[in-house]
Amino acid sequence: MEYTLITGATSGIGYALAEEFAKRSNNLILASRNLAKMQEIKKAFAETYKIEIVCLEIDLSQLDAPEKLHSFCRQNNYSVTVLVNNAGIGLLVKEQTEQALTDSDQLFQLNMHTPLKLSMLFGKTMKEHRQGYILNVASTAAFQPMPYAALYGASKSFLLSLSEAMHIELKEYGVGVTAVCPGITDTNFFKYGKPRVPGWLYKLVSPELVARRAVQAMYKKKIYIVPYFQHWLIAQISRFLPRQSTARLMQRVEIMRKRIKRNACV
Repeated sequence: MEYTLITGATSGIGYALAEEFAKRSNNLILASRNLAKMQEIKKAFAETYKIEIVCLEIDLSQLDAPEKLHSFCRQNNYSVTVLVNNAGIGLLVKEQTEQALTDSDQLFQLNMHTPLKLSMLFGKTMKEHRQGYILNVASTAAFQPMPYAALYGASKSFLLSLSEAMHIELKEYGVGVTAVCPGITDTNFFKYGKPRVPGWLYKLVSPELVARRAVQAMYKKKIYIVPYFQHWLIAQISRFLPRQSTARLMQRVEIMRKRIKRNACV
């Protein structure tokens, strides 16, 4: 039986992606630390969409998590034809030198190490079978340096670059690799884990819209997609400005955000 494997599917974009695939009658493997939430999703989706759902409780920030997840699927004869690397975290908005080393290590593992290894492990099998899809959830943060969110932005740049390269490498074997690069999305991650900016500058979009357009792009085997036009337009700034100017612009956006927040509290 074929399955779509989704990491971090218990909320936000991950949950919306799980439901989007469920609507397409894809059987699901959900991998996350939140077993209770996965079981809720399993019960709801199984009743509504009549699909098979497997839940695996696992800490994907651990060094050996990708191998454990891959072995779990092989031992149970779960054929993963779609891999969705969605799990990721951000850090508190501050200078990189002020970030806790343990937090930086965790972000590095979850945002870069885990999707890299999962793409290699499952991608190799897809290559042998000459079919399959890999969908990596990056961000518009991938297109420019992110002062005060330096490691988060770098991790998404890594994921976008990795996806684009693997897209070319695996294309001739019938395997599609797509990066989805959402902008600010209406999830808890963007409400509490990342800086807010004024609505006139950056529109908040729904995770359902992101998921729907991401899955459509994946099945069309597009190399990447920014799901909302206004977000795509802003992401193009780095194409026309020198890199130092882009970095300074992003710094000013952050300073403006702080001023707006401070004035709102007065």
